[in-house]
Amino acid sequence: MKSMTVHKLTVPLGAKSYPVIIGSGLTSGEKSETYLPHFKGLRGVVITNETVADLHLDRFLNLFAGTEYEVVPLIVADGEQYKNQETLFSLYQQMFDAGLQRDGFVCAFGGGVIGDLAGFAAATYMRGIDLIQVPTTLLAQVDSAIGGKNGINLPVGKNLIGSFYQPRVVLADVDFLETLPDDEFFSGMGEVLKYALIAGDDFVSFLEMNDQQILAKNPKILAGMLHLCCRIKADFVARDELEQLGVRAILNLGHTLGHALEKTSAYVGLKHGAAVAMGLVFAAHLSVEAGVLSTDDLKRILNLLHLFKMDLSVPAEIQGEKLLEVMARDKKTTAGVLKMVLLRNIGQPYLSGDITPDQILAALKKCQQPLEL
Repeated sequence: MKSMTVHKLTVPLGAKSYPVIIGSGLTSGEKSETYLPHFKGLRGVVITNETVADLHLDRFLNLFAGTEYEVVPLIVADGEQYKNQETLFSLYQQMFDAGLQRDGFVCAFGGGVIGDLAGFAAATYMRGIDLIQVPTTLLAQVDSAIGGKNGINLPVGKNLIGSFYQPRVVLADVDFLETLPDDEFFSGMGEVLKYALIAGDDFVSFLEMNDQQILAKNPKILAGMLHLCCRIKADFVARDELEQLGVRAILNLGHTLGHALEKTSAYVGLKHGAAVAMGLVFAAHLSVEAGVLSTDDLKRILNLLHLFKMDLSVPAEIQGEKLLEVMARDKKTTAGVLKMVLLRNIGQPYLSGDITPDQILAALKKCQQPLEL
C-alpha cells in the first residue's frame, strides 16, 4: 500500500464547519473509510461523469464496500456545456428513482463541473441532503470543492443559478492527478497561480523553487501546494461565507475576464484555468494601467505564468468591446458599476470600482499581444 502524506485543515463555519483532508491514498488505503463522515441514512448516490467513471469509479466505490452504506452511481456527460437545467432535472429524477430520501447523501466525484452540479442537486433535492466533495481535478481540489458555492449555467451566463451549500467533508486525493490530462492540470494551475498572487511572496517563491517537481506531479509537493491553496480559501470563506462583505470577492482575481472569455467561447474549447490565467495577465496589466502595480511585479507575474506554461494571450479575433460588454454582466457589477479585483502588489489584492472602459480596453490590447518576459 502506498504510504500516505496527509494534511488536514478545517473550514471554520460554526455548526457548518467541515474538514478538508489532503494527501495520497485517501480513497484507496486501509484507513480510507475513516475519512467518511457519519451519515444519517444508509443510501447515497455518487454523481460523476463518463471520463472519471471510466478511470476511477470502480476503485472509488470500493471505499464504501466495507461500510454499511449503499451507493448508486449516477453518470452524466462530461463538459461545462452540460452544467445546465436539463442535466440537473435528470439527476433529480435519477436520485428519486434510486430511492434517495432526506436522510441520504450525495457524493460529488469529479472536477469543478461535477462539484457545482452535484452540489446544487444536493442543496435543493428534498430541501437539502448531505454532501461530500471528492474532487478529482487540480482545479477542483484547490478551489471549487471548498466553500460551498455550486450552481448551473444559463445560456446568457455562467453560474447564474446556484446556492451556498457546505459539504460534510472534502477529500482531495492527489493520486487522481496521475491520470489528469496535461490541459486539465494546467487549468488547475491557473487557480493555483491566482492563490499565489493573492497570498504573496512566500507562496510565489514556493512555486518558483518547485516548478519542476510540480510539473512532474510529485505527490508530496502537490499535497503541500494544495494545502497552501486550501488554507487560503478556507480563511476567505470563514470571513465571508455568503459573499456579502466583499471579502470573498478577492478570490475572483482573474475571473472577470476569465468568465467573459468562457462565455464568448460557449464553454467549449477553453479550459477554465486557462481563461483565469489570461484573466490574471489582464488584471496585472490593468493594475499597471491604473497606476497601482509596479512593472517589476508585472514582470514577475508574467515569468511565473511562463514557468507553468500558462503564458497565454487573449485571442486577437475577440473584440475588446465585445468582452467589455460581457464583463459588464459580471456578478460583481452593482448599480451599473463594474468591479474588478486588482493588485497593488503581489500579495495585496483589492476590489476596485474606479476602472474606466478606456483602461480596460488598453489592458485587453496588451493581453492580445505575445507576452514579453
